[in-house]
Amino acid sequence: MLYDFRTGKPVAMPQQARRDLDDIEQRMEQEQWVAMRERIKRWAAETGQERTDFFASSWKASYDWEQVEDGIFQPLYLACSENFDRAGHMFGWLVRLVMIKVAENEPWVMYKNPEAGTPECPREFWGTFYWRGDRANT
Repeated sequence: MLYDFRTGKPVAMPQQARRDLDDIEQRMEQEQWVAMRERIKRWAAETGQERTDFFASSWKASYDWEQVEDGIFQPLYLACSENFDRAGHMFGWLVRLVMIKVAENEPWVMYKNPEAGTPECPREFWGTFYWRGDRANT
């Protein structure tokens, strides 16, 4: 199960986020959608169990979605009408959707900084961090 680090509660997909992702999915070829999900699953599989092992859902491509991960997420950007902010949010929701599924078989934890985007923690794109729930604490 996927748990929220701050609350310890299971994480669910917000209904509106799921509807938004369904809309985006309809604008892409199914093979593209599957390829993006598989890439996220691979990130999870590559995440180890040491305390320092994690991955983040933040988009690090600047404004060029073709340059990162062999352009596999470019269709998401295009499906969002090339709106960088919208595509970044949908990318984060897609990662969460996939991680909820991955976490059906093993414990995973997610953490989203509650101060992200505030004056105390200003940044345009803060992502959610994911790590294995059974990782080593040392």
